[in-house]
Amino acid sequence: MQPSSESRRVDDAGAHHHIGGIVDSDASARCGRRLEILERLLAVEVADLETALTHSCDVIAEALHADKVDAFLYQPAKDTLVALGSSTQPLSALQKRLGLDVLPVSNGGRVVFVYETGETFVTGRLDQDPEELRGVKQGLKIISKLGVPLTVAGHRRGMVMIASLKPDFFTDEDVAFAESIVRWVGVVTHKAEMAQEIARNAVVQGRRAVAEELITVLAHDLRNFVAPIGARLQLMRRRAAEARRERDVSDCDAAQRATHRLNRLISDLLDVARLDQGVLKLDLQPLDLADLARDVASALASPEHAIDVAASEETLVVGDADRLRQCVENLVANAVRHSPSDAPVQIFVTRERRATGEYGALEVRDQGPGIAPDILPRIFERFAAGARSPGLGLGLYLAKSIATAHGGELNVVSAPGAGTRFTLRVPSSDR
Repeated sequence: MQPSSESRRVDDAGAHHHIGGIVDSDASARCGRRLEILERLLAVEVADLETALTHSCDVIAEALHADKVDAFLYQPAKDTLVALGSSTQPLSALQKRLGLDVLPVSNGGRVVFVYETGETFVTGRLDQDPEELRGVKQGLKIISKLGVPLTVAGHRRGMVMIASLKPDFFTDEDVAFAESIVRWVGVVTHKAEMAQEIARNAVVQGRRAVAEELITVLAHDLRNFVAPIGARLQLMRRRAAEARRERDVSDCDAAQRATHRLNRLISDLLDVARLDQGVLKLDLQPLDLADLARDVASALASPEHAIDVAASEETLVVGDADRLRQCVENLVANAVRHSPSDAPVQIFVTRERRATGEYGALEVRDQGPGIAPDILPRIFERFAAGARSPGLGLGLYLAKSIATAHGGELNVVSAPGAGTRFTLRVPSSDR
């Protein structure tokens, strides 16, 4: 058998050989043995992906009397094929020592060939194959090789490589059997990945539930402490003002601003709890979204950060004035926090006609560094700490929830180095 870059496909109808109408007993025994192997493969206990693939490789190695079997999976981040599962045999241990269990796609070789082409490869003279990696031929001394693409949930994810130290080792029947059993390895891989994902989600949800309960209780307790502190600060400021102690007045003002921010944080935490319990109530009234934008801009603008508002006309929407103000303040404060001091935050208010009716649209633009692509899909998740800066990550979550509660939407468009644009849409009063 000569090495070739061509894939080799065989008809798996030759599992039984008939002689004079009598089934060959050896072929029947092989079929029975391989059926038993398949049953063992399907009975794999899915603990984790690596264990499942290693067990599958051991099953295939036993079935085909191979010297080594590897299940390679592609890792896009490194553009590399990694033998996540390998049969527990001496040749597999040697492969790891030589570093041949991690194969960059750019290096080529038959593992890469099978993955990239999606074609089965078989040769009985690998030592004469110029396309194979030198380390595989000289380091592992593999002579016969059978590679089958590995498909998981309809997507090619890697390949299974079966090796022997003997020449011309694999038969047409072995090829057909390998192609069949690797399809089941794809099923095992999918089950293992789903099990791992479920386990990860369960851990994350459990931690989140505990954190949320703890934070909610803490928020209630903090509010009880912050209220009297605020009252005392107000009293101290009045006394300092009467005595014309300007430095004390200034210190009291700074402390009151800090307690105001703490109260806002506590309110956000309690709002999260109300959203979870479905008790966040809205007092819906007609209001002008343009006026709301101007009020927020006036409150949050500073000498360091200008906020420009552009509204061409009155934009009436139906909403809870306090909640929508909370939503817009979170968006604008977020934009101010990430804008250069010489770049104003821009707010645009317009009316939009969509298939579902009339909407008031409020767009907040900043010229900051933008949001990284890996963070952008999670930007509205609660407790997505550090989404754009340190903190609990509640502001954007609440803004999104408030928009949804009004029957509207909140979207974001951003790219690194190109700033960020949040767009809030709220149903108009005349829909």
